[in-house]
Amino acid sequence: MMRIDTKSPLILETGKYIGNEVNQHSFDGIIASDTFYQDDIVSDWHCHQNPHFSHILNGGSIEIRENEKRRQQQGTSLYYYPGIIHQNISYVKGTRIFNLEFTEDFLTKYDLNIPDESYMFSQSALWGTNGLVKIMGEHYLDDQQSILAIQQLSIILLTFSVPIDRIGPLWTSRIKDLLYDHWNSPLSLGFISKELNLHPVTISRYFPQYFGCTIGDYLRRIKIEKALPMIRQKKHSLTEIAVDCGFADQAHFIKTYKRFMGITPKQYQKM
Repeated sequence: MMRIDTKSPLILETGKYIGNEVNQHSFDGIIASDTFYQDDIVSDWHCHQNPHFSHILNGGSIEIRENEKRRQQQGTSLYYYPGIIHQNISYVKGTRIFNLEFTEDFLTKYDLNIPDESYMFSQSALWGTNGLVKIMGEHYLDDQQSILAIQQLSIILLTFSVPIDRIGPLWTSRIKDLLYDHWNSPLSLGFISKELNLHPVTISRYFPQYFGCTIGDYLRRIKIEKALPMIRQKKHSLTEIAVDCGFADQAHFIKTYKRFMGITPKQYQKM
């Protein structure tokens, strides 16, 4: 078992990270910031005072948590529950991360709960990624409407940041796993119904209630999520990414991406 210094971890206060913060906006209890990290640094064991989400734009690191070590790569999103101790090592040169943090003032003002600890270890932070990229776009746009847009998008992000199996029946967790396991395969309602041993009417009627979208849109979001690391790596053309992620062609990919993320793949790539 990995030994963690639980007696004296570094507690990162509001707006503070291991890296160097630049282009930071703080308003209404929301702190949005770009953070750059030196390569090959080793952080102290640390935790965060406030809940926050991160989206890795470039590079990445190896993150160590109790009983777990994982490579965090560009194009992926993470959630950090306050007080959870972890360490980051082996930062890639040029690592850059967008962080979105929420203070108690924001949560109290809008009567919001933070995502629980289990989401920090979730492998399917689908809507977290979707919401973060939209907020990130507003952060960099930085016009007169951006603060209002970030406030609204942040409330949506936190409102939907509840594990599905906590608010819905058991099958909601099972169908989520099924869709992730078969995200790039042709699926039918009959197949899903058979795998879950559940009537198609039940699935069709209640899936939007618990997931906020149709099954088709959920699968499209998964495909976009799979495309994000490839877009950031800049090693493949948009046509290649579209094909690899199960879109009919580049045009379909771009149209779908903009619909869900609020920006085009090229705009995301240039951030």
